[in-house]
Amino acid sequence: MTKASIFFLACLLIAGYSFAQQGVDSNHADRSIERPTYQDLQKGALTFTLNGSANNSEQKAGWSLTPQAGYLVADRWVVGVQLSMANRFSKRGNSWASLKRGGLKEFAFTPEVYTRYYVLPFRLTPFVQLSSGYNFGKLTGASTIAGEEITMNTNHYVMFWAVGLSLRIGKNMGLQTQYNLPLVVDSNTNDMIRGNRFRLGLSFYLR
Repeated sequence: MTKASIFFLACLLIAGYSFAQQGVDSNHADRSIERPTYQDLQKGALTFTLNGSANNSEQKAGWSLTPQAGYLVADRWVVGVQLSMANRFSKRGNSWASLKRGGLKEFAFTPEVYTRYYVLPFRLTPFVQLSSGYNFGKLTGASTIAGEEITMNTNHYVMFWAVGLSLRIGKNMGLQTQYNLPLVVDSNTNDMIRGNRFRLGLSFYLR
């Protein structure tokens, strides 16, 4: 199953959960639809989000983690900072189940600024996001000739846009699914962060 398929499946699950909750208590659902996605998703609120992803194949595996902190400059419009961290390594044995690391490993740390807009003032809403920053990365591998470790810096300016769905599950809390697409990412040196596209997250909103 491709990452795009997983993303759309997660979107369907979130939408299904939202409609199921509305069916359980229609009065509560009506009140939810009449108010913003979160009671605190209004100008002046603070947002804290943690997004994560993981991938695994026969040749390589990895993960990414992105904490975010933002401020609502207008209703449903967030501006903030995020710190993206990602790790990837090759695998021995060419097996999905293998946990033995190979000779190639990569790490990236990317401080960014971002802006996000929640499209609809409902319990379930799509959002769009734009982020930009500088990637500090390192790629390490073993030389087959000299037998020594070779390290290469993969530092580069990056920019991403993203689309996603957000679902309120509490007064100040929400679940999110997000799909990232690279706008400015060097395909030769930053292939790892280009591949970390599908993310799941949990958000908190405070006034």
